[in-house]
Amino acid sequence: MSCQNEEFSVSSEIYSETDFKSQAGRNGYSISKFFFIWPEGPERPEASKAGKEAHPKVDKDGDLVVVRRTKSVLELEHSQATNLKLVGLQVWRGALLLADYILHRRDSFRKKLVLEVGSGCGLTSIVAGIYAKQVICTDISDGGILNVIRRNVQRNLRRNVTVQELNFLRPDVWTKTLKSHQDAGIDFVLAADVIYDDDITDAFISTLDRLLSHSNHPMCVLIALEKRFVFTLADLDTSAPCFEYFLRKFEKLRYSRGWRLEYIPMTNIPQYFTYERVPQLTLIQITKVPI
Repeated sequence: MSCQNEEFSVSSEIYSETDFKSQAGRNGYSISKFFFIWPEGPERPEASKAGKEAHPKVDKDGDLVVVRRTKSVLELEHSQATNLKLVGLQVWRGALLLADYILHRRDSFRKKLVLEVGSGCGLTSIVAGIYAKQVICTDISDGGILNVIRRNVQRNLRRNVTVQELNFLRPDVWTKTLKSHQDAGIDFVLAADVIYDDDITDAFISTLDRLLSHSNHPMCVLIALEKRFVFTLADLDTSAPCFEYFLRKFEKLRYSRGWRLEYIPMTNIPQYFTYERVPQLTLIQITKVPI
């Protein structure tokens, strides 16, 4: 996917790499199944009760009984291809990586207030909703994206996920409900696959600044993305211009704002969802520290 704002059709690579059992839905959308393995825990179907499964089981011959981990699936409505403005109607690798992280660090999300920006089809918010007290799932209102998210939430979770408009490029559109959540104290801000256009990156950083600067509540921002490398004549080398632009803009603010950026190693995150985890995938954590 290009980081230049041109009007041409783009398609997420995951559709050609993995069979998501896609079927035709209404209005030209597809309905696909995103399979994952439940981590051990009380939310897992048929999970053990009160630690009764703490000791390994053996059969009558004394051989260890292998306990298969429970598989599950999210069924999502999405587009197979869009123009660059409506890429949120597709599912990208960053959303799956962020969902893996939530499943892995599920205890950190329990009973928390979570805001996802640029939510796309809502996959990450739905996974967060398994554990969080409440999830505010936001995106632009263009192209029917918010209605797609609502249908996906109803299809999979039907609880504690609210869908609202939040457009990075329209800072004046900041609903009273969103302001009240900010005042109450947002614990996590999630963003997947939002670094692909420099103008949007500028507006995204301004949104982060507004969230982090107007809250005294400890807040953790998690950004998942795939660095997209291109060959540049200027450097006679490959670079990831969209990601590098984000870092430059971030550096201009980090010291004056007291922001700390950390990279979370991929090796620290088990893979629960079925997709190809490429080396270009990156997960960033941003927190605010006292100045």
